[in-house]
This record gives sequence, structure tokens and C-alpha cells, in this order.
Amino acid sequence: MSNSKKIISATLAAAVLAGTVASSTPAFAWSKWHHGYGWTPYAVGGALALGAMAAAAASGPDCYYERRPIFNRWGEVIGYRSVPAC
Repeated sequence: MSNSKKIISATLAAAVLAGTVASSTPAFAWSKWHHGYGWTPYAVGGALALGAMAAAAASGPDCYYERRPIFNRWGEVIGYRSVPAC
């Protein structure tokens, strides 16, 4: 895993943890007095989405783009395109 993916994964994990801690207390106080869930379902959904993105970024293969030639029907190079190579 590349260094940038480790940094992104750690940042997303920290954001999920901070969001979970920050959302638990005020949402509980709100639901206690107003018989609702406040914004807890949205915070939990956001935390799950961030966690899924962090997991996908951490487990993905190291891919890069390379330029490959485009040939016409006579075998002449007429241009290049970027193609993912994993």
C-alpha cells in the first residue's frame, strides 16, 4: 500500500472516530427531551460511509495510468490514450 493511501485511510478513520464521539452526547440529550433521534441517524450513516471509503482506499490495488498508442487500420500510430494498469 502506498504512503498516500495510508495517510488517507488514517485521516478517514480519525474523522469517523471524531464524528462518532461528537454525535453521541448531543443527540442523546436531544432525544431525551424531544422524543426524537436528532441527527444521530445521519451521523451514523456518514460514519459508515466514511469507514467504507477508508476500507476501499486501504485495500485497493496499486494502479497507475500508462499511455498506449492508438493505431489505425494500416498500423500507423495516430494518437495515444491513458489506460489503467494494475
